[in-house]
Amino acid sequence: MSLAQPLALVLLALVLPVVVAYFHRRRKTPMRVPSAILFRVIAGQATPASRAMARPRHLLSLLLLLLVLLALVAALTNLQRDDEKARNYIIVLDTSASMGATALGDDTTRLQRANERLRESLSELGQQDRVALITAADHAVVRVGLTEDHSRVLEVAAAQTPSGTSDGAPSALRIADAMCHANELAAVIMLSDGVGVSAPSTRCAIEHVPVGRLGPNVGISALSVREADALGLAEVYLAVTSDLEEPAETEVELLLDDQLVEVVPLDLPAEGEVKRLLRIPLPPGRRLTAKLREGLDDVLSADDIAWAPRRVGGRISTLLVTDTRLSFTSEALRLHPRVDLSVIGPNDQTPAQHFDLVVLETARPASALPDTSHVVAMGVPAADLGFVPDQIGVTGIEIVRWSFDDPVFRFVRFDEVQIPVATTLVVGEGQTALIDSDKGPVAVSGTDGHRQVIAFGFLPHASDFVLRVGFVNLVANLVEWAAPQPVVADGTEAEAFALPAIESHVDPPVQVSGTTRGEFSGPVRSRSAMWQVLGWLAAALLAFEWLLPAFAAGVGAVWIRLRRRGTRSPRRTSA
Repeated sequence: MSLAQPLALVLLALVLPVVVAYFHRRRKTPMRVPSAILFRVIAGQATPASRAMARPRHLLSLLLLLLVLLALVAALTNLQRDDEKARNYIIVLDTSASMGATALGDDTTRLQRANERLRESLSELGQQDRVALITAADHAVVRVGLTEDHSRVLEVAAAQTPSGTSDGAPSALRIADAMCHANELAAVIMLSDGVGVSAPSTRCAIEHVPVGRLGPNVGISALSVREADALGLAEVYLAVTSDLEEPAETEVELLLDDQLVEVVPLDLPAEGEVKRLLRIPLPPGRRLTAKLREGLDDVLSADDIAWAPRRVGGRISTLLVTDTRLSFTSEALRLHPRVDLSVIGPNDQTPAQHFDLVVLETARPASALPDTSHVVAMGVPAADLGFVPDQIGVTGIEIVRWSFDDPVFRFVRFDEVQIPVATTLVVGEGQTALIDSDKGPVAVSGTDGHRQVIAFGFLPHASDFVLRVGFVNLVANLVEWAAPQPVVADGTEAEAFALPAIESHVDPPVQVSGTTRGEFSGPVRSRSAMWQVLGWLAAALLAFEWLLPAFAAGVGAVWIRLRRRGTRSPRRTSA
């Protein structure tokens, strides 16, 4: 509101007539009486005043009414300091799984403590302050837009449950930043333990209110299962993270459709991760579940269990082109229970059928290859497949890097592999180096028309790589790489679950990079707005002004009664 409003001006204009009314001398009304002698004796001789204005008899009442008018005018103009103006607070509430962690001996989760902190802070805001709520877990979700209904924000926040990762935190903060930039007097508040949270660059400052403290935790951070590998056994990969103060021992139960199939003992480090690759026979089943056995101090239960769907793989038709009757590659492929293997020589007739995978251990023109979607060339010229050699016959090479996160190299290591001779390759457009040596790339992937192709610049059986379990894993990975999309067993959930290691490490960081550490600061106030205070003051003054005559009359009556009682008391006489 402003002074330009008519109502405020009308109230301000009332000051003049109120003052005139109090200073105006009321004219005496003539009355006819039989005789004026008695009135003259009582009143004495006085000259009647002719002035219209005189000193007011009720000065206190006048002052009170003027104060009422001024308070009402100030209330209508909404006079307030900058720190009393309505503000906008965009709350980003972390609801990831780590917010489900508790402290030892206390069942209150970090998310519940964050809601308590939110309730305390909102109770100190002004009634006109607006609040928005955005939750951040796997995804960012705007739960409540900017509103003055603080109870609605608290209700929605209390209904959230901790789950998922903190991947949605950057998106949530970007949304909050956009809302902050679009509104005046706005601030972004993030309630989070900071575990796994990364803050993007924003125009508005992000105030991080930390929640939670360090606690010991053990969690399953990775679980996967695939059908029998080249050795004919199911392969289970298990990883467990530890935030314990000292090393400990534990066990993980593996269940297939709730039937216990294996108990895996683990030696846990004080802080770190332990990984196990298991090859075990598994009966028919739909889903593999891993559970941590009880017995350790643990503040987060969400990562004590993980599961992975049991996928039923189909048959993979494979063609091996080789110039020898027996090779390590052929034996590894024959041992794989899902591989239908065909072997031909370099000059044999091209089969007419379609193959899922073609493996070349000897040179054969691309035009002489059968219909296939995946080709692997091992130590043979592959120029007609789109790969250009760089140096031929290089000796004494040392592998310095490989794409360990590529599915083809799952559970495969090339450190200290002795390769007598190899050909380095040029990485062309659209191609990717998979293995780098000190002399150049020795394995490159790419495409040749509709075919996916991998070219190795060395023969595995010409090195000591075939003597390692990594070679068996490589063959199994190549089979999975070329296999059609696996079919999920009926009734099996397609999604796997294992809380990432970054969420299992529940130690809150000192401060999230890119934020300011705070306690929901700013002009937080518990008092009412100035216009409300002035309005109540005006009402109180007006009520007092109305009650003042009655109060004065009552006090006067009591005083007269006391005086009369004192004058009537009998006087004491001496005997």
